[in-house]
Amino acid sequence: GFVTRNDFKRLEPRVAWNPRAERIDWLRRFQFSAQYRYLEGITSRQKEEEVWEFGLLGLSFESGDDFDLDVSRTYELLHERFEVYDSIYIEAGQYTNWETGIRIFTASRRPISFRTRANWGGFWNGDKKSANISVTFRPLTGLSFSTTFERNDVNLPQGDFATNLGKLEAGWDATPLIALTGNVQYDDVSGVIGLFSKLRWTLRPGNDIFLVFTHNWLRDPLAEQDEITTLSRGATIKANYTIRF
Repeated sequence: GFVTRNDFKRLEPRVAWNPRAERIDWLRRFQFSAQYRYLEGITSRQKEEEVWEFGLLGLSFESGDDFDLDVSRTYELLHERFEVYDSIYIEAGQYTNWETGIRIFTASRRPISFRTRANWGGFWNGDKKSANISVTFRPLTGLSFSTTFERNDVNLPQGDFATNLGKLEAGWDATPLIALTGNVQYDDVSGVIGLFSKLRWTLRPGNDIFLVFTHNWLRDPLAEQDEITTLSRGATIKANYTIRF
C-alpha cells in the first residue's frame, strides 16, 4: 500500500472542452482537457510534486465506445533512497519525466466488453512500458465475470525488471437491493494471493448493511514444494444509516 502524504498544500485546477460532433453520425463528441497539480510542503516550503496532464484527443462514439490519447509531465522530489525492486534502488533527488498513454474502452452494454491501456515514458531515472487489459463477460442481466492482466517493463541504469499482476472478478446483482461482488488478485512481486468479497444489502436508499470477507495467502516460490501459507483473514460487518431532515 501507500503511506498517506502529510504536511502539504495542493493546487489542482482543470479545464476541459467537450464539443459535440454534430456532423458525424457515428461520433458523439470530442474531449480535450488540461490539468495542473502542484504540491508543496507546508513546513519545508519545498515543491514536492508538479504534474501537467494533457488530454490531447478523446473520442466518445455513439456506440458507447471510447478512445483517449493523453500525455503528462511529472516532477517529483524524492527525499530518501528506496528499494523499487529486489536490490534495485532509486536515489534521493529530483526527477522529471514525460509519459504518453492510450486508452480504449468498449461499451459495457455488450455481452463481452474490454478495457485496455498502454503507457510508455520516463520512470525515475529510466524508462517504463506498461500495458493493462480487462475483459468482462455478462452472460445474464446482473451477472458479470471479468479478468484483468497488467504488465510493467522497467529499464533503469541500475537494473531492469518486470512485474505482472492478474485479477479475476465476479459480480451478482441478485435484486436491486442485494449485490455480491468478489475478486482474487495475484502479483509476482509480493507473491501474495488476495481474496476480497463483499455483500451489500440495501434496506432502503441510504441505509445499507455490508458484510466483507478477506483472505490473503503468501506463495513462496523458493520453497521446495512451492508452499502457500495464510497471511491474514478476517470478516467485517458495517451498517450505514442516513437521517434526513
